[in-house]
Amino acid sequence: MLTLGERATMRSGDTVAGVLKVIRDTALSVMVRPVTFFQTMPRRGGYRTPYVFLLAVGLFDALLLSGLKVLIAGPAAALAFAMHVFLILPLVLTLFSFALTAVLFAFWRLMDSPQSYETAYRTFAYSCAISPVALLMLLVPYLTFAAFFWWFALLVIGSVYVHGVGRLKATTVFAALGFAVLVFLTRAEHYVVRHGMVRPVPQASSTADKPAAHPAPV
Repeated sequence: MLTLGERATMRSGDTVAGVLKVIRDTALSVMVRPVTFFQTMPRRGGYRTPYVFLLAVGLFDALLLSGLKVLIAGPAAALAFAMHVFLILPLVLTLFSFALTAVLFAFWRLMDSPQSYETAYRTFAYSCAISPVALLMLLVPYLTFAAFFWWFALLVIGSVYVHGVGRLKATTVFAALGFAVLVFLTRAEHYVVRHGMVRPVPQASSTADKPAAHPAPV
């Protein structure tokens, strides 16, 4: 009987339906039973499977955003948005995933993880299984913090059960990192609102807009 981690492996002979089933089962396993999943996750096996999984999750996120765009701006704007996103998403996601994995790999090495960069990439890729649900949570102001907490909690679980890092050490490091990310995002949002979205109210400078003065009595 295959373990949860082994079920996340895609094979060259898999059909599209088979690949989609693996992606669905993997995402549900990460969300519902993350400890069991990361305990049994293969440490090796190449980048193909986790990359395809991450790309599929990113495309599903794009579909969700396009659906929301239909409700907000209409079908035409949503279609233009979807075409733009689907064109650039593979490149952006590829660069972003390998770059962010390098950052996480550095933290895991500082925490004395013996695992390779490939294992770090797998840990990061599968932790993104919650992305579609977290995306919907981010739309609710009071659930924003919970979405970030959920993702960093998965990184802590991956640190303990994949990288062999102590629970206290992993929790401390990722709690500090999560707090730094939240502070950065909050400050960035305030900066954008203050300098990018708020426009000064135009003031009338022409005398034509002013009421005509009454002539003085003779």
